[in-house]
Amino acid sequence: MHQEVHLSLIEGLKSGSYEDFDKLYTIYSDMLYRFVLNLTKSAQDAEDILQETFLRVWQTRAHLSVEKSFKSYIYTIARNLIMDSFRNRMKSVAFEEYICSEAYQSYTDDCVNKEVDFNEFMEKFEKAKKKLTHRQRQIFELSRERELSISAIAEKLNLSEKTVKNQLSLTMKVLREELSYYYLFLFIFL
Repeated sequence: MHQEVHLSLIEGLKSGSYEDFDKLYTIYSDMLYRFVLNLTKSAQDAEDILQETFLRVWQTRAHLSVEKSFKSYIYTIARNLIMDSFRNRMKSVAFEEYICSEAYQSYTDDCVNKEVDFNEFMEKFEKAKKKLTHRQRQIFELSRERELSISAIAEKLNLSEKTVKNQLSLTMKVLREELSYYYLFLFIFL
């Protein structure tokens, strides 16, 4: 596609053009769907994430930048939605059943060549969290488990946003070091 036409579509989308939005959807939806399907292994999840991605594009259209790659923008949204979906599944019984399924085992055997037990991971994860300071654990739980924003955590704990970011960064470093063996789960969970 010609760069000028592409930029024109993005400008149109920014202005609220349904027609330009539909054209961008037509251009990118199949490619994005395949990307999501490859990671989720679920046609229903892939369709849901595709729709949610473009819904978010529409909702944030006024903030789109013509200087930045639209493709990178939608892939970032989709990747974040996939990670959110995986995090939610880790909290559900259905995900535990999936972890035990033959499909998942063959996938992990191909990708990781290690058999990882979800319960063992959670036990190690809880032990790793105990190595954090009280403040780090508190910030981590508010951020990752209760899904509060940096600013909300800073306000709740009466800290600066920079302090919250720094503590969260240190926390992630400790957890990555402690759980490096469980890298696949760590990527999904954190």
